[in-house]
Amino acid sequence: MSLSRWSYTIPIPLLFLFDLGYNVFMKIGKKKKALVHIAKEDLGLDEESYRQILKAVAGVESSTELTRKGFEKVMTRFQEMGFKGLLLHPYHPSPKSRLIPAGSPQGEESITSSQQDFLTYLLRELGWTEAHYQGFCQRIIKRPNPVTKRDGQKIIIGLMAILRKRALSSKRKGLPSHHPSLEGDQVSLHQ
Repeated sequence: MSLSRWSYTIPIPLLFLFDLGYNVFMKIGKKKKALVHIAKEDLGLDEESYRQILKAVAGVESSTELTRKGFEKVMTRFQEMGFKGLLLHPYHPSPKSRLIPAGSPQGEESITSSQQDFLTYLLRELGWTEAHYQGFCQRIIKRPNPVTKRDGQKIIIGLMAILRKRALSSKRKGLPSHHPSLEGDQVSLHQ
């Protein structure tokens, strides 16, 4: 079967070789390959075990050969093995909204209570003093505390990156996760 249009004919199977945004036969991109490797490291898989999983689940030898459908299968298998994704604590609060576009008037609105609550949670996890937190804010947003939604968003993203880096570093070193929230001298954002 083929589609005729004007004076040429395109066989139906060839239509699906083009990337229309939903083609499961296209190879995955760099970001998805990186996620596969993050999951591999997070699960502590050696090279041989990793390749066996790729072969058994997706029928490929390397992540460079993964299609979108194969990627989904591999990530499902990694989740079954205990990979929780990129969130530090999957069952704790996380930002619920998308990034505020640059130049949007919404970014100039006052910081929300949910942003404040999430910042408090992140600071408790980090165990930072008020001075440390204000120094971080001064460096990122050029003021001691976030005032607008955009400021809050920038600080949240930065703190989440620091927590994630700490967690990965601890995991690689085989250390138990350190929870400063059990210690004193914490920052409280609510006056």
